[in-house]
Amino acid sequence: MVFILDVFEAIRRRRSIRKYQQKVVEKEKLLKVLEAARLAPSAMNRQPYAFVVIKKKETIEKISSACNQDWMAPIMIVVCVFPKEAWIRDDGEEYWKVDASNAMNNIALMASAEGLGTCWIAAFNEEEIKNVLKIPPEARVLALTTLGYPAEKKGPITNRKRIDALVHYETW
Repeated sequence: MVFILDVFEAIRRRRSIRKYQQKVVEKEKLLKVLEAARLAPSAMNRQPYAFVVIKKKETIEKISSACNQDWMAPIMIVVCVFPKEAWIRDDGEEYWKVDASNAMNNIALMASAEGLGTCWIAAFNEEEIKNVLKIPPEARVLALTTLGYPAEKKGPITNRKRIDALVHYETW
């Protein structure tokens, strides 16, 4: 089955999926998702991130344990960042979190466009994950996501603020 969605439709359909079919994600789709992450914008084009793709069930179980969850998606992607490689604004504001978040969002949107599900995971034991995956000490783990074919159907997102509560024109 081929899924071709426009960008807005991929955004509208994207939901946090917590139940997955134990169906293999095609290599082409995984590569497309990773390419979307690679193409994400980053401040001064520093691209201070890297990704660990996990397919082995035993490793996914270890990572799930570090998240205090029971994630059984066919794939997990760990988004790592190198803060010292990231751009820093003149006032000292570091942009590594923004850069890696852009990549993570591209992963979620491309997965949605490909008919796959993701769930952004922010609660985890970073040191445990770094140990399991042998991530270098200078890297930080920003987030993880599950990736696979959803085994649950979710309706449209309804709990968002109205546009007029979020947008101001010209001045506040």
